[in-house]
Amino acid sequence: MLSGYLAWFSLLFEPFSDYTSPIQPQARLRPENRPWQSIITGVYGHPPKINIHDRQGDISWSFERSDVKQRLPPNIKRCLYHRANDATDVKWLNNGTSIAAIYSALAVVVNHTPDNPSIDKQITFALCRDNEWLWNAHTIEPLPGNLLAVGTTGQRPWDGILVYNASELVDEPQVLQNVTGVRAIHALIWDEQAQMLWTCGTDAAADGSDGIPAYGAIVGYPFDNSTGLLDKENARWYRLKDATTIQWEWGAGYPWWAGPHDLVPVPNQRKFLMSNDLGLHEFDLDKGEFIAHLENVTDRYMPGFEVTTPDRHGLDYDSDGEYREFPQSDLKGLSLAPDGSYVYIQSLWRKFRSFHVSLVVHGVRKKIRKGDEIYRSRWYEDMEGWPKPKY
Repeated sequence: MLSGYLAWFSLLFEPFSDYTSPIQPQARLRPENRPWQSIITGVYGHPPKINIHDRQGDISWSFERSDVKQRLPPNIKRCLYHRANDATDVKWLNNGTSIAAIYSALAVVVNHTPDNPSIDKQITFALCRDNEWLWNAHTIEPLPGNLLAVGTTGQRPWDGILVYNASELVDEPQVLQNVTGVRAIHALIWDEQAQMLWTCGTDAAADGSDGIPAYGAIVGYPFDNSTGLLDKENARWYRLKDATTIQWEWGAGYPWWAGPHDLVPVPNQRKFLMSNDLGLHEFDLDKGEFIAHLENVTDRYMPGFEVTTPDRHGLDYDSDGEYREFPQSDLKGLSLAPDGSYVYIQSLWRKFRSFHVSLVVHGVRKKIRKGDEIYRSRWYEDMEGWPKPKY
């Protein structure tokens, strides 16, 4: 009897390094499976802001130009404190330790290191947009080898994508590559699996200045790791079948054509969702074609989607002049999480931005960050199946 007690007593002092509890947390509660919490939102204003907040809208980290304490090259400093109120694009970068953004009159990369305050909110790369090529730039995306692509979002034949070396902060970064051909670019997405950069825009001037219809398109450029260049000659073009004017929203005679607003990957799938002035379109990369449109897309990927204002209807000048409803029109930003929740920004009717973030969880929508003037909001995570390149 005594020997039995002693055996049990000795167990109290033996190491448990090899011990595995038979009781494990449910799969949904394990850290790797917990729903994403962090959302990054750009806020227009004077000054503009970049906020990282949770699903309740509570801010955990923010950035504005007054946070920058480092010495900056003179042209970069001038454009940081420019009158521009932009916070057009905001993206997760460098394993979450950086943010890429279109901010004020800059395309910029900023440290996000709240656990290391000495370097937090430092600018590591910046590009002044106060010129005719970049003033309307809407999007930014990293490429392998510390490269950064910026979409110029213009209407001229020489508009497209400019590529820079983002490894250092200088006053006037040199353009490493100018990839022309896509007008009105609104989004850029790196494809690690295919080693390509994808964009969406139009094949002609969206503002009608070419005098021909402009078709919305998704375009992919292969990336050559040996040269660090995008391959324009082997670009893959996928156009929507119809070119549509947007007179139904802006009135008879308005010259603009319906163009894309955002291009987002579906987590763990080889699919994109592309929004344009009309609504949503699903693109299958393996098939190389658009496979669903409008409510067929929201029914599949966005249960609980609600139009943000009740006035999204206009005259259909292409048919009999009757009013048509456009519940998905002007989705400026969209971001899907692996658990099925999603965020979206739908501008006010005949406006360019929204004044809240729509968050949908389990098919129920709620508004967060009410009162903020917002163009885009995204999950602040590395998208599963669509990782950013090492930066």
